[in-house]
Amino acid sequence: MKKFLSILVSLTFIFSQIFGATNEAFAHDKKPDLKAEYAVLMDYETGKVLYNKNGHARIYPASTTKAWTAYVVIKHVSDLSAMVTIKDLPPIDGSSMYLKNGESFTVKQLLQALLIHSSNDVAYVLANYVSGSIDKFVDLMNKEAKAIGAEGTHFNNPHGLPDEKHWTTAYDMALMARQAMSNDVFRDIVNTKSIKFEPNEVYPHERYFINTNKFLTSNEKIDYKGEKIDIKYDIVDGIKTGYTDDAGRCLLSSAVKNDMRLIAAVFKTVGNDLYLDSRTLLDYGFDNFSNTTVINKSDYIKHQKVLFSKQGELIYEPEYSYKVVLPKGTKDGIYTTKVKLDDISLPIKKGDKVGKLEVYNKNKLETTINLVATDDVNSVFSFITENKVVMIIIKFVLLIGIIAFVLFITIKRKSNKNRRYTSIYSNKNKKYKRRR
Repeated sequence: MKKFLSILVSLTFIFSQIFGATNEAFAHDKKPDLKAEYAVLMDYETGKVLYNKNGHARIYPASTTKAWTAYVVIKHVSDLSAMVTIKDLPPIDGSSMYLKNGESFTVKQLLQALLIHSSNDVAYVLANYVSGSIDKFVDLMNKEAKAIGAEGTHFNNPHGLPDEKHWTTAYDMALMARQAMSNDVFRDIVNTKSIKFEPNEVYPHERYFINTNKFLTSNEKIDYKGEKIDIKYDIVDGIKTGYTDDAGRCLLSSAVKNDMRLIAAVFKTVGNDLYLDSRTLLDYGFDNFSNTTVINKSDYIKHQKVLFSKQGELIYEPEYSYKVVLPKGTKDGIYTTKVKLDDISLPIKKGDKVGKLEVYNKNKLETTINLVATDDVNSVFSFITENKVVMIIIKFVLLIGIIAFVLFITIKRKSNKNRRYTSIYSNKNKKYKRRR
């Protein structure tokens, strides 16, 4: 009996360890319970949503709006070192750089104040600089948002101050954050901890701004998984905070770990719960998912012979590498590819689309990637085909030739018709004379 009890106790211990470990694993995989009302976690490389809490519900974005404002400015201003002189600036509520009429700053300096200090007056100045009016710039913001698939968004100002006609979704803001972080200038600014502006004749005081994103700068603590830890989180490299009474505390975050970047969008929470929820979300993503490169574009560089080209061949590659994000422990699919080249027409410029690469997972089409030229390909007759003056002369000569040919055919047909008519008339006369 004692031996039986001993075995039973041993088995109970073993099973408790096995099932305890299993339960712990499932608890680890369990989706986080956030205090925020709206949240989305998105993989940067693929755009795949890894967590969604009311992500498509309409919300007010507050100053996270400025992330998109900044991206649109960067995209549509060719020279960020261009000087902008402040003039006719009306009073603007909320966070401000306290710009004065007559001051001058570069576009990049204003972008730094916009993203680091969240200056509402700067948003107004930049919008007017780019489009000439707030309304036109807002139209541009909405157009660019729709272009990346942000269908649930309607901006009505460039700064995010309260406005019933200014709304978005957590999912859309994650999309826009992902797009903005693809720009090196934007990425550098949102990772900047502080910025200083020297005094000038109009404003004789130094301006020193610390980034409003506590993930980058704060010495405060939060209660996280039973411990007091720093809010500052070294893997975070941006991007933008926001707050109004209606929007609550908002934060767009970007973090990188193990060669994987995640975007977190957390909206409508209170106090430092904003950073607790954001960190919980980011850690959940890194702990439970990993990305795998299915198509490395450098492995798919191909050559195609091109007749009558100076280079003799076209070299092309996929426009980008293709990655997939999977729960850790999940096996990758079985991937195959098909190359489909377009009809080649010279000249071809570097970066031109020349075909597509179809990527199949277990014989099912999963995605299509554009194939682009890695270098220019020119015709051996480029001295003719790429010379506008020569091409105009050739086209003119061809046109004259065609007109001459048409006239020749027309005249010849008329001549043949006249001959036939003369012949018929002559035969009739001969028959008439014979009868007589």
